[in-house]
Amino acid sequence: MASLRRARLLASIVLLWLIAVQAPLAAPADVRLLIDVSGSMRQNDPRNLRAPALQLVNELIPAGAVAGVWLFAEQTEALIAPAPVDDAWKKRLGGRLARIHSRGLFTDIERAIRTATEDWSKTPPEGERHLILFTDGLVDVSKDASESAASRERILSEQLEALKSQGVKVHAIGLSDQIDEPLMRLLATQTGGWLEVAQDAETLQRLFLRVLEQSAPPTTVPIQGNRFEIDDQVSEFTVLAFRPEGGQSQLTDPDGTRIRADQLAPGVKWRAEVGYDLVTLSNPKPGQWRIRGVEDPDNRVVIVTDMGIEVAPVPNTVGLGELPKLESWLTDHGQPVERAELLQVSASKVVVTPESVEPAPVPAPGQVSGAAPPAVEEGMTPPAVEEGMAPPSVPRGEQVMAVDPATKRFTTSLQTRTLTPGVYRLDFVIDGGTFQRQLTRRLKIKGAPLTVDYEGQRPSETEPFAALMIRLTAEPDLVEQTSLSGYLLARGPENWTEVVEIPKGKRFPLTVKIPIQRPGEYRISSHFMGRTLTGDLAEIQPEPGVLTLDFEAPPDETAAETAAEPVSWLWLAVYVLGGNVLLGGLLALTWWLMTRSRSSRNTAGKTASGKTGSAKRTRA
Repeated sequence: MASLRRARLLASIVLLWLIAVQAPLAAPADVRLLIDVSGSMRQNDPRNLRAPALQLVNELIPAGAVAGVWLFAEQTEALIAPAPVDDAWKKRLGGRLARIHSRGLFTDIERAIRTATEDWSKTPPEGERHLILFTDGLVDVSKDASESAASRERILSEQLEALKSQGVKVHAIGLSDQIDEPLMRLLATQTGGWLEVAQDAETLQRLFLRVLEQSAPPTTVPIQGNRFEIDDQVSEFTVLAFRPEGGQSQLTDPDGTRIRADQLAPGVKWRAEVGYDLVTLSNPKPGQWRIRGVEDPDNRVVIVTDMGIEVAPVPNTVGLGELPKLESWLTDHGQPVERAELLQVSASKVVVTPESVEPAPVPAPGQVSGAAPPAVEEGMTPPAVEEGMAPPSVPRGEQVMAVDPATKRFTTSLQTRTLTPGVYRLDFVIDGGTFQRQLTRRLKIKGAPLTVDYEGQRPSETEPFAALMIRLTAEPDLVEQTSLSGYLLARGPENWTEVVEIPKGKRFPLTVKIPIQRPGEYRISSHFMGRTLTGDLAEIQPEPGVLTLDFEAPPDETAAETAAEPVSWLWLAVYVLGGNVLLGGLLALTWWLMTRSRSSRNTAGKTASGKTGSAKRTRA
């Protein structure tokens, strides 16, 4: 009887094992990275910060993902062929980062895309496919400009359609203001990818981190006030701690022991790169750990564990007011956890943090005087955080995710109605009581193609004249910014009118300042023409604005001279009487002189007449 029970138990175990083996695992993400090594990188990345940025990806990309890296200029060279990521893969890539150079003659983006995706055209996708394109320039394949233009056209027609049909999401990272941003934005938006643009190489590590989290996000644990919890199911963790140059990061374990780069404990690997530290610990102590250094929103604690977290694909971009569905779930050895007893004690949420919401209008001090024409100022941005300083606190929102009984997943619909257009970080967190798991994505909320904000500026000590401040913000995912042109029409008291033309080629956001002289109600309307990313003509007429400004109008100069002293009616009478007397005297004198002159002429005439008569009589 006992042997029969043992046989049944063994059969049950085998059956469960077979079911587990046959249960399909989610196909891993396939990520391909293209790194520009053209000669212009000598100016745009003189310290070759592409290497530490790629090293960050190498350390944080999750095991099991498929990945490959290519360098490209006039030719495309495989730095490491596509293969499942494991310790051997990471070691090979880490040993080849010194090959990244800046000696290329051209920037053949078309060839690079074709080389990296050639095998994708032969097989249907099993998991998500991501192509990360990093460049600092334009499509440049020859000294003949027409050949480069033809190559660009093929990218936007043949290659773009092929990428879409192969299920590829293109994530573009642009360095410098010389990139072909319309091309890169079109590749990203048309394939559901992500776009990041940096003006200098100092931010490359952060941009590569963000794009990695959009393609193959690693499992992390939350960081609160530089503290994080490690549970006994974590076999390894890697801390990514950003710091200013010359700064130093430290770790404190649950027992209070400090770990530094020059005081490493057994099982600790410390890698110091330009701008950040990577610290990996095997078999860490469970409990609360602490990062000693500058708090940074891009710090991460990436863990290796059998108990993980997965998130359903999140759209990179949604419209304001849309309600995208969000899903997250626990995994055990890669399989979804559906045990009711574990789900009942687990809580899930999504933390929504704004990263770059559209700022409010910002008047620029000391721009123009009231006599000057309206001033147009380009590219106004909010103040940057100084390097090494703790970032300012930003508002965070949380939405609870409830278990869907049908799918055994945590779900919610993201409420976007109360959010402002911009980029938001979404941290999916599952708290199982004794452990926490986190996975990060980003979401962009689109506004209108062109929005106009209005603000009145009253006179002040620094700005003696009042003005209308008008800020225009273009949505780069909906309209090609350099194609926008139009006008602003402002009307005010006493039939005052001012027209400001906005020519093509202006950079957005754009602030227009129109000085005014009179208080009262002002109405501003506008009308613009532009092209969408696909080249279609778009007519845009933003909502008009009405501003009422109450201030003391500047005095009129002529009136000011007249009213400089109070009027005295007595002196006015004296002035009038004196003036009349003087005028009368002048008239009398004139009359007397005229009368005297007439008498003299008459006397002279009579004398002459008498002499003539005597002469006549003598001749007779």
